[in-house]
Amino acid sequence: MPEKVVFKLEVFEERIKRRAMKVVCDFPGVTLIDVKEKGKLKVNGEFDKFEMTKKLKKVYEFVDIIAVGPDGEPAQNQKLVKKPEPKVKKAPSYRGWNLGFFK
Repeated sequence: MPEKVVFKLEVFEERIKRRAMKVVCDFPGVTLIDVKEKGKLKVNGEFDKFEMTKKLKKVYEFVDIIAVGPDGEPAQNQKLVKKPEPKVKKAPSYRGWNLGFFK
């Protein structure tokens, strides 16, 4: 079953980023790689996530798995049901009233 795995990979050198991308690309079963967000590497496909983590740690030692989930688009087809919010009435303000003893 295809999975979506998000790795935390905070790398500031382009050389290490290229090595990590090469490791992920050469891994069998990978269908999609996304590195748009800073410090996150999203990989989709059918692969062993722990084996990939081991190989990524050889390139850069600080690699963590942030999220694992089923591959696929989020459920955008489902209609969001909005709960009606109760209307709150404000208490009357006495500040603008022109009363004799408040002057």
